[in-house]
Amino acid sequence: MNIVKVFIEKVGQAPSPSKDFHQLVVNENEVIWRTWRIVIRRDERGMPPIQKKVLWDEFDDDALLQSDISRVFGEETLKHVHAIVCGDWLVRLPPRAIIHIASFLDLIDVVHLGAVCKLTRKICSSDMLWEKLVLFYCDTVTDDMKASAKINGWKNVFFTNRLERGVKLRRLKVK
Repeated sequence: MNIVKVFIEKVGQAPSPSKDFHQLVVNENEVIWRTWRIVIRRDERGMPPIQKKVLWDEFDDDALLQSDISRVFGEETLKHVHAIVCGDWLVRLPPRAIIHIASFLDLIDVVHLGAVCKLTRKICSSDMLWEKLVLFYCDTVTDDMKASAKINGWKNVFFTNRLERGVKLRRLKVK
């Protein structure tokens, strides 16, 4: 007997004016979309559900299925399915968790993380992350730095501070 692991299974009714019921199943290798049509006409009653199976490799190309998932279950569910299908588990984490993880990375790794997707790019440019990095990398955080961060952002403060330190170090070497 072959057991297939199911990652997501959702059922729900489509938004008005439709009365149709839908089921979304994401298993190890495919996305399954079933629709039970709710009809008034007697000759159309008792119809079996319409079923569509799409392999993970083909999911990105099926705009109609993605549209149906978004319409019935919402954009968050579509993002969740996309994350599972594409293997991008990082996007399922809350932004605060990603910021916490990124705050332990080396600067070059923060840059690489920002190149992963739109969500991580936004997080890796956020003031919340750069404030943590400034607090970690800088020995002291002055009131002037905090005031500058309110105006220019923590990322700007971080790099400005690093540049100023570099200039001071070069001047000390020259003397």
